[in-house]
Amino acid sequence: MPDMTDGGRPGRILVVDDMESMCYLLETLLSERGHEVRTANTGAQALAAAQDFDCQVAVVDYRLPDTNGLDLIPELRSRRPGLRAILMTSYGTRALQESVNGHGLCGYVPKPFNNEQMIEQIEQAVAAALRETPADEPPDEGGADSLGGADASGTPRPSPHTCW
Repeated sequence: MPDMTDGGRPGRILVVDDMESMCYLLETLLSERGHEVRTANTGAQALAAAQDFDCQVAVVDYRLPDTNGLDLIPELRSRRPGLRAILMTSYGTRALQESVNGHGLCGYVPKPFNNEQMIEQIEQAVAAALRETPADEPPDEGGADSLGGADASGTPRPSPHTCW
């Protein structure tokens, strides 16, 4: 696999899946590459985590015990504007895949997936987020707004759903 994204800067990634083994797998693979990872097994846990964890990318399972991923992602974005999201599912249908197109997702990944391809997709989303955050800017722990517009130098920011 290639080196970590964006010149070696680690990303902050939230993994949401009701299967603890899937959370453990992604947490292990991403942590080994230097990323900071938090996991959640329900939508409620994910929302609580996003309140305190300045995640740049969320990898969200479609079917969760208390919600579905497509409903959860906008709620996560309300806490973390600019969040990039990847939806994964074991229950993929053509209709579901077509319905995700309008949700501004960075990816749709059917399970089971190839680990290297999944990590590459996550790191592409992290790289896109890092391009908007200068290396010396600390993480925002309070959910500050980053909904496009311009930065302090007047450089336009892409929309929060720009993935690559």
